Amino acid sequence: MPSPRSRDRRHRPAVLYAPLGLTVLAVLLLGSVRPAVAQGQAAVAQQLRIEWEQVTEACCPPRLVGQIHNGSTYRIGSVRLRVESLDGSNQVLRESLAWIYVTVPARGSAQFSLRRPSGESFRLSIESFVLIAREGSETP
Repeated sequence: MPSPRSRDRRHRPAVLYAPLGLTVLAVLLLGSVRPAVAQGQAAVAQQLRIEWEQVTEACCPPRLVGQIHNGSTYRIGSVRLRVESLDGSNQVLRESLAWIYVTVPARGSAQFSLRRPSGESFRLSIESFVLIAREGSETP
């Protein structure tokens, strides 16, 4: 008859392998979620559009004012714009990044305003954004 001690040793590996198995499963599942988020981000990026204009008012410094249009089913936020100052032949003279702390609803738009950099003409583009939540039932 085996002693109680030897019985404990036989069951101990199963106790150790169960948490290890759960950990491996969690890593595999989390690893498969990352590409889905990246694919969602790329699909949403194709459905974003930006419109803007230069505004000069006596009360305020010169600004670039516009809207970010979101044609996707995702609400987005923390938008970062690439602002390029251009010369007469549309060559980039200076480049900067500007955070626009807005929430752009799914199939909606949001306004922004930022201080105009030096230069005569500009090009604005969406550099990055954060997916907040999916709204509605359609696929983007």
